[in-house]
Amino acid sequence: MYNIGCNHQTMELLDNYYNELCELIYNIPLDKNGWFNFSKRLLGVLNVSYVHIQAIDFSYNVLSYSNGIGVFPLENYAAAELDYLRYPIEADPRWGKFLDPNRKGWYQCHTHVTDEFVQQSDLYQKILLPINLRYVATHELLWDEKLCVFWSISTSEQRQPLNAQELAFLDRLMPHLKRVMLVKRELYEFSLDNIVGYNLIDKLNQPIILLNLSGQIVHYNQAANRLTKNNKNIQVIDNRLILPEGDQPSFADHLYEIEEMFRYKPEQLNSCKDLIFSISNSDFQFTLSLLASEKEKSFFGIRPLVMLSFEESSKYKQKLSHQQLLSQTYNLTKRELELCDLFVNGMNLKQIEQKMGLKRSSIRTYLRNIYAKTQCCSQAELLHFLIGLSSDHPFNDFHPYKT
Repeated sequence: MYNIGCNHQTMELLDNYYNELCELIYNIPLDKNGWFNFSKRLLGVLNVSYVHIQAIDFSYNVLSYSNGIGVFPLENYAAAELDYLRYPIEADPRWGKFLDPNRKGWYQCHTHVTDEFVQQSDLYQKILLPINLRYVATHELLWDEKLCVFWSISTSEQRQPLNAQELAFLDRLMPHLKRVMLVKRELYEFSLDNIVGYNLIDKLNQPIILLNLSGQIVHYNQAANRLTKNNKNIQVIDNRLILPEGDQPSFADHLYEIEEMFRYKPEQLNSCKDLIFSISNSDFQFTLSLLASEKEKSFFGIRPLVMLSFEESSKYKQKLSHQQLLSQTYNLTKRELELCDLFVNGMNLKQIEQKMGLKRSSIRTYLRNIYAKTQCCSQAELLHFLIGLSSDHPFNDFHPYKT
């Protein structure tokens, strides 16, 4: 685009793109491709390798959002980013410098990441350098006690780091980009608000754990707390779920595959719904369910949660007999039983509608019939009731809303 060596001409040349880039920035919240369009143009203007927006939610100390655009096709970055997301934040030496509360202005990694370190680093050699990400300049767009949203511009070894004139030009764009980030702040936070039945989790007797796709625990109820304290094969250490040695890699692979599908292969997501995971040397197993709200599905880069619902293996094997008893005691039809089974396993009405091949009006009719037969008055009561069927109470005597 221009000769980066002629620093005295750089700012004047960049000024030609200022108004165009500002217009693209203000289209970000209006157009689902807005961030892509802005980043793609900035790539060409600055002749850089990668433009990346990320967020750290300090409540969980994890990357809650990641969306990058580079000069290569998307598939070149997909595997690299997924592999990178499996590293804890402390594994990358750049994080400590960037998150230093005394740091001001732009962080540039060449100030402390040496060529010698790069040559010996798996992170650089296997993930970053193959896609031309040697140098990075990073600046926060939003930073408070809850959240840090920031953007990074990466360059190759050949291109070298951004110079002072280029950073000054980016500083002029910064106020506009910050305004857009404030408008869309909720997109970058981990949020439990959109999870169906979240408020019921703490009231249930069934152990339930919510995880992000890095394997870090976001929330768990009292039943799960008791389970992890009393079962040596299911533990919580440093806010991470720890399974037996032989199960941990397999579990991490499941999370990796789910994130890969969610981010890059959404048409395959149905294959990873409600996976059953048995725990070695334990009477317990859990159902792994992806929790993705409409927000997560609509905005690329957001990282959803998964719900682990634990139960004893023997009880899971008795599921069919519980359905038979439910049918006999409450006279539920086959289709009503199917709806209950889908609902208790985490599906919302839209997903049930698609799974059963029915219209929403038909689903609501089935629900009304189920309410009448089970003496439930709402989805919340029905969920609580259905969860209770696999508790230790005698089946014929149990109904949480009977007195």
